[in-house]
Amino acid sequence: MKARVTLRPLRPEDVTRAYEAWFREPEVKRWIAFAKRRSTRRVLIDYIRERHGNPDVMLWGIFVHGHHVGNIKAERPPLYRSKAVLGLMIGERRLRGMGVGPAAIRQAARWCFRHWKVGLVAAGVHPFNTRSMRAFEKADFKVADLDPPRVWLHLEKP
Repeated sequence: MKARVTLRPLRPEDVTRAYEAWFREPEVKRWIAFAKRRSTRRVLIDYIRERHGNPDVMLWGIFVHGHHVGNIKAERPPLYRSKAVLGLMIGERRLRGMGVGPAAIRQAARWCFRHWKVGLVAAGVHPFNTRSMRAFEKADFKVADLDPPRVWLHLEKP
């Protein structure tokens, strides 16, 4: 798929019925820790608002041809300022496995290198979440550490 994937900061008005429904899908609930909680519209909006003022968190909506299809989050851990950690969710089921994830991951990693000046971008992925593992590997991340229940993948600054 050659989709035009763009990122922009997530806003409270991005929380639509379709967005809420992503968090009720079994596949999303299985892999996204936040989705295990009851994700009402209010909870989702509060989550976005709480992160807006935090300089160590960046939460983007992933858009394909202007349509919101998922989210990607970057965080700088307080004790590891030279590292950023990414988390990815493709909410639109029909676009999973279609190249949207790797495109979003590449853009988010570039942003972290450029704006936060980190030397390493990492992602902790459950080893059975093969789609997520593949998305990070397609974005040139390499398996770096097995820390059950996660596999850590790293991308070093070019």
